[in-house]
Amino acid sequence: MQLGRGGMAHCPFHGTDQHPSMKLYPNGFKCFTCNEHGDVTDLVAKLRGLPPVDAARELNNRYCLGLTIGQAATPQERAQQRLEAEKRRKRRELTQAFKEWEVHAWRVLSEYYRSLTRWKEQYAPQTLEELNSPSVFYLEANKKEYIAYLLDILDGDSQMQKVRLFQTHRDEVRNFEQRLQKL
Repeated sequence: MQLGRGGMAHCPFHGTDQHPSMKLYPNGFKCFTCNEHGDVTDLVAKLRGLPPVDAARELNNRYCLGLTIGQAATPQERAQQRLEAEKRRKRRELTQAFKEWEVHAWRVLSEYYRSLTRWKEQYAPQTLEELNSPSVFYLEANKKEYIAYLLDILDGDSQMQKVRLFQTHRDEVRNFEQRLQKL
């Protein structure tokens, strides 16, 4: 099943669709043509022709969820499941926070890059005397290549480099943002 824009897909339950009619949500699905709906387990059960319990087992095995299906979990297993669920929640939150920082850093660095371009033109030394003592803005404008390098990292495919950038340059991005706010 291929997803289109907005989580829409062609419904596999009512024949051919000319246009996607099934919306996939984080916790389930709904087809607006044939009115099929349910949670993830229901979707797998209907797609594979399985009873819901077998679909839940398949999801559990395939994605290593650590669930005990068809038998009561011991207190230790429940505690372990809660701990693993909490780890997954924290990981999702950290991933979301990192993605937000990445977008924010891109915006700040792009704006700073554009400012540096303007400053380099606007504050370029006009006389020999100014060349010997260039303005602070002109000196700052010479960081353009460095900012371009940081933007290249954010634009690249290497998640590891982006994480390293976050770890080592987070404060510097914040400083760039503060400089822009003062202007």
